[in-house]
Amino acid sequence: MNKNKRGIGIAAIAIILIGLGIFFSYDYFNPEKNWTMPEPNIDVQTKTIDGMTIVLRNAAYRDDEVTIGFELQGGGPEENDLGYRFYSNGQLLADTESGEQHKLGENHYYLTAKARGVQGQPEPLQLRVHILAKSNIEAQDILFNFDLALPSGS
Repeated sequence: MNKNKRGIGIAAIAIILIGLGIFFSYDYFNPEKNWTMPEPNIDVQTKTIDGMTIVLRNAAYRDDEVTIGFELQGGGPEENDLGYRFYSNGQLLADTESGEQHKLGENHYYLTAKARGVQGQPEPLQLRVHILAKSNIEAQDILFNFDLALPSGS
């Protein structure tokens, strides 16, 4: 009987240690917990269409790369396929190649979109950003357009 109690005690301790290990590793590997939305570095632009709001908060044009950062409310990547295009003087500069996604709450995100290979543009870059939300639920697309001027090195 003594060996049986000892085995149960060791098993209980092992289960507790495994549970604590899972709990602390989840906290450690969850980057959203410590992430904070960056302060705007441009004049903030807000547009709302059909209950979805996009707040353009950040933009940069460095070397041959354009990056935007925006807040999305009222819909997210689960409900929509999001596409991004950058234009200058009516000409397509690039479709985005990469970006990041940070969940801030229910249907609330901060997203970035980045495009490389943007060269030979006038100073400042007269940027038009198209953000297209193709709904996975409804048969309608939503197009958001934003215009801004970005100096090189911004």
